[in-house]
Amino acid sequence: MTSKSRLCFSSLLLLHCIVFDSYFLVINALACRPDQIKALLEFKNEFESGGCTRIDYFNGVLCDNKTGAVTKLELPSGCFTGNLKPNSSLFELHKLRYLNLSHNNFISSSLPSEFSNLNRLEVLSLSSNGFLGQIPSSYSNLTWLTQLDISHNEVTGSFQIVQNLTKLSILDLSYNHFSGTIPSYLLTMPFLSYLDLRGNHLTGPIKVPNSSSSSRLEHLFLGHNKY
Repeated sequence: MTSKSRLCFSSLLLLHCIVFDSYFLVINALACRPDQIKALLEFKNEFESGGCTRIDYFNGVLCDNKTGAVTKLELPSGCFTGNLKPNSSLFELHKLRYLNLSHNNFISSSLPSEFSNLNRLEVLSLSSNGFLGQIPSSYSNLTWLTQLDISHNEVTGSFQIVQNLTKLSILDLSYNHFSGTIPSYLLTMPFLSYLDLRGNHLTGPIKVPNSSSSSRLEHLFLGHNKY
C-alpha cells in the first residue's frame, strides 16, 4: 500500500469514527435542543470522566419531544470525579425532573445550594458521592420532589428543610452525620411511605404516630443511631 493510500485509509477511518460517534449522539439526544446538548457536554467536561464514554453518558439523557429541554439525567456509576462547583453547567438545565448523580466521586464538594435552581425536580438522588456539610436551606424550594436520596455521604446538621417538601414519598438520609432528635412531622408527612435514617447520630425519644393518624409510612429504618 502506497503512502497516499495509507493516508486516505487513515482519513476514512477517522471520518468513520467521527460519524459513528456522532450517530450515537444524534440517536440518544435526538429531541434535545442544541443549547441543552452544549450544557450537557460542558457539564461532562468539568470532570475527570475517563471511565465514562460519551455514548454511555448520553444514554442517561432524556429530552422533552416538544420543548427539547433535558428532563432526565442519570449518570453511569463512577462516571465523574472532581469538584461539583456552584457555577456548574448542570444548573442551567432548569427543566430537569429526574436527576441521578449517585455513586460518583465529587471530591470535597459541599452540597451546592444551586440545586434549588432546578425547581422542577421530582427525583433527586445524590447518594454515595462524599458530599460534605449541611443541606442548604434553599432545598426547601424543591417542592415538587417525590423522592430524595442523600444517603452514604458526609452530610451534617439537621434536616428541617424537608418539612416543606410535602410531596415526598421516599426520603433516604441514611449513613450520614445528622444529629439531634427526629422531628415528629417526619412521621406524619402526607405522602411519605419510605423513611431511612439509619447510620446517623440521632438521639432522643421517637413519637410514633398512632393508627388513627394520617401517616402513610410503610417502611421506617432507624437502626445504628444513638438511642
